[in-house]
Amino acid sequence: LMRIPLRAIAFALTTVIAASACTAEEVARYLDSTEAVRDVLSAQDLARLRDCESTDNYQAISPSGVYRGAYQFDQTTWDDVAGRFFPWLVGLDPVDVEPWWQDAMARALWSERGKQPWPICGHEV
Repeated sequence: LMRIPLRAIAFALTTVIAASACTAEEVARYLDSTEAVRDVLSAQDLARLRDCESTDNYQAISPSGVYRGAYQFDQTTWDDVAGRFFPWLVGLDPVDVEPWWQDAMARALWSERGKQPWPICGHEV
């Protein structure tokens, strides 16, 4: 039982540190704030969803410009979910947010609504 949480923490730390020059405080904030949704989707599940939604592109923008980021959030949904889970992300454009926060937002949305927001790609998970 202890292996799964430790593995998740190790993965999160590796991801955050490798992706940017984070401070210890930023790493702690990420780990603390994502604990509730960390195990909602595995890294493999996220990769399948992300690949289907955006071909693994965290800066993807739909042709209409409405859906943005790796998981193709519209701004209303992004702000709604962020308001409940990660308030500091409210009002930010998903394409401008670090990949690990986009992953956390996808996990948070999935925790509330399952595959419903992703009617095609949700079936890949």
